[in-house]
Amino acid sequence: MSWSVVARKDFEDAVRSRMLWAITAVFLLFTVGAVYVRKAVIGDAPGLPDATQFLTSPSSLVIPLTALVVAYLAIAGERESGSIKILLGLPHTRADVVFGKLVGRTLVVTAGIFVAFAGAAITLFVLFGELAVVDFLLLTLVTVLFGLTYVGIAIGASSFAATRSRAMALAVGAFFLFQVLWNLVPLGVYYLVEGGLPTATSAIPAWYYLVQVLNPNNAYSQAADLVFSGAGPIVPAEALAGSSVPFYVQNWFGLVILVVWLVVPVLLGYWRFERADIG
Repeated sequence: MSWSVVARKDFEDAVRSRMLWAITAVFLLFTVGAVYVRKAVIGDAPGLPDATQFLTSPSSLVIPLTALVVAYLAIAGERESGSIKILLGLPHTRADVVFGKLVGRTLVVTAGIFVAFAGAAITLFVLFGELAVVDFLLLTLVTVLFGLTYVGIAIGASSFAATRSRAMALAVGAFFLFQVLWNLVPLGVYYLVEGGLPTATSAIPAWYYLVQVLNPNNAYSQAADLVFSGAGPIVPAEALAGSSVPFYVQNWFGLVILVVWLVVPVLLGYWRFERADIG
């Protein structure tokens, strides 16, 4: 399989990066520190489940940064340096390159997640004297999917862009959109549709929560709630404007959004890369 050759070489090249290991060390400190602070601040209540779920807070910040830094130059960097011509001169198709880079960089980010969560598991066990193994493993898998989502966004940007600077602009733009600006998007859409902003007593239409969860960070939090709270709605039915609870306000729908953010940028990037003139 040609893509597996690309993935193996890409993984080996990426793990040599000092920046990658520095970010992994920071992520480890963030996860361990988050568990310790959560325990120190709230004591024994509400306890282990809350402390475990609190791992989503540092993950929502560090994993997007890690994935984007690791993957945004995967293809654009080789195009600008000219080494992509050598790679495509071997028996690799452009699809092999895109998919192989996606797999290789995913393995790198996944390794960092496992290291950080292993440290968090040890800390939880030391502080609480126990570990909810099934819940913790499920949360780890959801977190890996979250990391894969951002790798997909970065690989899509790297495939779409012809230069390092453009790939960096797309990656930085995605980070600020989802980390800083997205909270304004649902409010803006609500204002356009309803002619005003929601108030504390307003019944919020269900589509408002759909716009919120379109942010992969919010989708990750919603998918994590699936582990701890089940597949129920993210808000009580009485808080919605309407008599029914749509499927997209269920916790499981967060997983769907993560998969969509993984697949669509990669397909768009591949579509552009397949048609690009790199000669």
